[in-house]
Order: sequence, then structure tokens, then C-alpha cells
Amino acid sequence: MTEPFVLRPLMEADLAAVAAIEEASDLPTRPLEVRRADLGDEGTPGVVLEVGGAVVGVGSLWLAPDEAHITSLAVAGEARRRGHGRRLVTALVALARSLGAEAVTLEVRASNGAARSLYAGCRFEEVGERRRYYPDGEDAVIMTLALDDGGRAASAARG
Repeated sequence: MTEPFVLRPLMEADLAAVAAIEEASDLPTRPLEVRRADLGDEGTPGVVLEVGGAVVGVGSLWLAPDEAHITSLAVAGEARRRGHGRRLVTALVALARSLGAEAVTLEVRASNGAARSLYAGCRFEEVGERRRYYPDGEDAVIMTLALDDGGRAASAARG
């Protein structure tokens, strides 16, 4: 049975929970002031996923004129392997499409097989790499999803 969930825009009240999820996921941390400033910036929208009233996942985009870039995606450790990552990707792809993006891109650690598999399952394709992209020197794989397919990409991401 699928547990009930809510996807909604990121709000200021979510910032502490989001910071904790990102920190536990080894994502780069940003000062609270920067996170708060992003809330009012239409070019950096974010979404959260709630289960049982608790924020268990977060995703955010950076928008360019014709492209959206997933800048972060994380699910709390205890909530992983339940489809929440796919729900967040689906929400970010739908948001990017609604904002006029023609493609969605992201970078993912070369060693993160679970995330690469998630994105591939949402029809992202590996298109290149960024050598020594991460602070520890690990390479990133660049993945892209074209949104010029009449809606098939977003519906495929819903699985």
C-alpha cells in the first residue's frame, strides 16, 4: 500500500527540516540566509514532499531561459526506497515544463548508482561528465531529459 504524501512548494517553515535532510545526504549546505532568499526568487523554485505531516524530501531547480537544472534532490534516510525520489523528480520535471523549460539537466556523483538508476528510470540520459566536479574530487555524470516530446517524459516519470 502506498503511504499518503503531499508535494508542495518549499516554504520558510521547511528550511530547518530541509537543511537536516540535505546535510544527512551529504549535499552541499547553504547558509539559512541564502535558503531564505531563494524562497522569493522565481528562478530557484523548490518543492518538498511530506508524509504524515513531516518533510521527508526536497528538490530544487535553477531556471535558465529554456532549461531547468535540478540543483538538489534528497530524501530522508528513513524514507528512502519508497518511491519518494521518483515523486520529487516527477514534480520537478512538471514544474520545469510549466515554467517553459525545454529540457531538464542535473549532475550526479559517478559513484551514486542508486541516483543514476532513479534518473534513468525517469528517462534522463547520461550525456557527459564533469571531471573532479565535487569538492572531494569525484567526477559528476551529466544527465538530461528533453521536454519536447508532447508530455511523454513527465508521464513516464510518474511510472
